[in-house]
Amino acid sequence: MLEAERQSRKGRFLRVRTAGIWVLNRCAFVILVLLGCGAVALLSLPQVKELQRLEAEQALVEDEEIKARARLEQKELELEAIRKDPEYLELVARDRLNLHREGETILRIRRENSL
Repeated sequence: MLEAERQSRKGRFLRVRTAGIWVLNRCAFVILVLLGCGAVALLSLPQVKELQRLEAEQALVEDEEIKARARLEQKELELEAIRKDPEYLELVARDRLNLHREGETILRIRRENSL
């Protein structure tokens, strides 16, 4: 009976020990996964900041492109008017050369540059 009791205690000890090792292994695995996730997060921070910087730069460039297209369209309209509308051509020429017809009064309004 003493031998049976000793075998029983040894069996319980091995089961408890095995369960403890199993819990320890699970904890070690969870810690390893968390460390891996932390490492990935830390390594990706510079790329995220660079992405944000590039997106902001792209937004500025797109705004400049929109403004440039608007200026181009305005200049194309002016060119078309100069080519096809003699009255507009006369108006632009007189304005640039500061000429006027007899009896005309010219009023010039100067704008202050406001920021």
